[in-house]
Amino acid sequence: MTRKKKTPFAPWETGTSDGIEKRYIRLGNTLLYSPAFLQLSAKAKEVYLYMRIESAGQREFTLPCSKYTKFSKKDSFLRAREELEKAGFIETVQHNGNLRKPNVYRFSELWKEQQ
Repeated sequence: MTRKKKTPFAPWETGTSDGIEKRYIRLGNTLLYSPAFLQLSAKAKEVYLYMRIESAGQREFTLPCSKYTKFSKKDSFLRAREELEKAGFIETVQHNGNLRKPNVYRFSELWKEQQ
């Protein structure tokens, strides 16, 4: 079995010295320029990007408080999460606040219906 050689990022796209990233995301042009995405607030877009990184390419994922408080205050995150849900980008699969566990989220395709 041969290993596929990793393609490094350009120097302006990464903070690593060798250009190799452990995690990165793909975003489609049609998503970025969709009316639904363009109408999101800057904070909601930022939270969506961090969710994409945290999901590691999976449709369902968790985003623990310890992770999102690195880039957002809790109340700002909650407002952005609600905005993403209303816009059809994510769904909350499990509300685990009472269990002191992170919520489980799923990426949604409902944003496509808002075009």
